Amino acid sequence: MKFLFIGDASNARYTLAKGLRELGHEALVVGTGGGWRHMHVDICLERGSGKTGAVIYLLRWLLLLPKLKGYDIVDFNGQLMMAFKPWLKRLFYDFIRKRNRCTVTTLLGVGHYYVKACVEARLFRSSDFNIGDEPRTNAFAVEMAEGWLNQPEVVELSRHMAETSHLLIGTGYEYWASLHHYFPKKTCFVPLPIDMPECPVRIRETEWPVRFFIGIQKERDEEKGTDILWRVLQKLKNDYPDKMTVNKVENIPYDEYCRMMADSDILIDQLYTCYAMNALKAMSMGIATATVAIPEAYELLSERERFPMIDLPCDEEGIYRQLEHYVLHPEELTQVKRQSVEFVRKHHHYLKVARQYVLSFQKFFVPLQPE
Repeated sequence: MKFLFIGDASNARYTLAKGLRELGHEALVVGTGGGWRHMHVDICLERGSGKTGAVIYLLRWLLLLPKLKGYDIVDFNGQLMMAFKPWLKRLFYDFIRKRNRCTVTTLLGVGHYYVKACVEARLFRSSDFNIGDEPRTNAFAVEMAEGWLNQPEVVELSRHMAETSHLLIGTGYEYWASLHHYFPKKTCFVPLPIDMPECPVRIRETEWPVRFFIGIQKERDEEKGTDILWRVLQKLKNDYPDKMTVNKVENIPYDEYCRMMADSDILIDQLYTCYAMNALKAMSMGIATATVAIPEAYELLSERERFPMIDLPCDEEGIYRQLEHYVLHPEELTQVKRQSVEFVRKHHHYLKVARQYVLSFQKFFVPLQPE
């Protein structure tokens, strides 16, 4: 089969494409490369600044379009697939889907139905837009909710993509639950894929000082809750200066980020939404991960034995006590690390996910002919 992916996030589609190729399929990933993160894509179309950058970006897409045809599956990363205004995204979307066999919309990041599920349906204990029954009032949450819920062009494009796609895929618990809430008959779950070695991962016995690692994207600090997590880590370091170290990095390329994280004991991930590629990558390397890991996320994977993620509450005192426990009892982290590697290998190994991705089409629908 031939697969075309339009848009990526945190190497998720690129890693899936690698798995599909190793299974004997063809796969092509077109994306931005994630700016300063320098993510991997097959064809990088990054929008430059100003009018000149916008014109060059449009021309590069127009030159590429004639080549994006004849695929069995074309998979769009929601409205994050390309950096155009909604009306132009729709033109590109319709042009591409009509020249390929089957259309899929995958939710890898924020989108209309995810925001709608957070703000209106209140499906989650916490999210980018709520903490319990209380809406988040930071500037990011307010502006994003307004944009995704109340801009007619955005809403209409989301509806159009959902209704014209043959299949909707959620890559994490919240994304799957959001799509399934509104489109239960055409939504399926495919886990995030992680490229991990076949050889055993060396697990470092944990002792003092416990080595914490936190990566911060400056423009998304408040959104992800890393502002709060960093504040808690600073307090812990002041209270236990001899029992822990903290390595904080900001806005560095992905490959360098992974190298710097490699010698850590605990990754401090994010505070409001379930674990994603950052947490899974760390876990695959034998690093314990503190993130959001609600029971529903394990249940979606049918996991009943391993619960390796350190689940973070939303309040600072609760976060402090949760992390303090492992500062005082570092020996407990060794088992957490082992289970983390086993968990990722069982549920998120890129070859297993690639097989599940292919089977999802056979399970949910008979591929239709293009219009």
